[in-house]
Amino acid sequence: MDFSRNIGLITQEQQKQLEQASVTICGAGGMGGVCGEVLVRMGIGKLTMIDHDQFEASNCNRQIHCNKDTLGRFKAEVLKEEFQKINPSLEMRVFTEPVGLDNVKKILEGTHIVVNGMDQMHPSICLEREARRREIPIVDAWITPYASVFTMSPQDPHWEQFLGLPTYGKSEESITKEDCTESLRREVDYTFSHFEPYQHASKELIKDIVDGKAKRPSLAPVVWLSGVLMANEVFKIVAGYKPIGPRGVFYDQYEHRLTPGNAKI
Repeated sequence: MDFSRNIGLITQEQQKQLEQASVTICGAGGMGGVCGEVLVRMGIGKLTMIDHDQFEASNCNRQIHCNKDTLGRFKAEVLKEEFQKINPSLEMRVFTEPVGLDNVKKILEGTHIVVNGMDQMHPSICLEREARRREIPIVDAWITPYASVFTMSPQDPHWEQFLGLPTYGKSEESITKEDCTESLRREVDYTFSHFEPYQHASKELIKDIVDGKAKRPSLAPVVWLSGVLMANEVFKIVAGYKPIGPRGVFYDQYEHRLTPGNAKI
């Protein structure tokens, strides 16, 4: 694959670093799919994608490579096919099973950076705790009407800690459904403390999402912008730039405003 048009904005050495990097993306839907697409087109050398879901009609509004021909197929398998059409030299693994304690170690074998594009709290905790045990940097983004991105190096505090989540200090096996619901509530409280999110999403809907009574809405500009920001953070880590950090950054695509996260770390 010819990545020569990258050179000039990145160096030959940075291009080589991308080719030698191994990235794992958990969640091959909206953000994760876009993040993977951008990384493949930048020249990432090894990519692992995990998603146990299959494409369905409601994914067509935002999920890359979801169309009438891929409905009913596993997302990760479709993306492997499409990504290797872009770069036939890409080394790629896929897992079509949920992330959990039984497979997270296998998923992260040989990984340099992990991207969390999942919606569910417990799999996210299992993934990110294992990544931290292995001292693997984490790139994440959270539910909000605005694009966002976060990074956590092995030395950074984790969001379980600085948001005071009820899961903090508990073993993965002992975390309850109620712990996950309250953790999601605190995560939402944090992300929704930036800009004016209730101009775009009702408080009643957000409460129903947290309580598991409604599915979270996803708009393509928000999802795709977050996916691109995630890919950019991966590139920065690989190329030696300073990533954004655990406080994160939020981008108001309506007013074109940017603000750092306001967590007290």
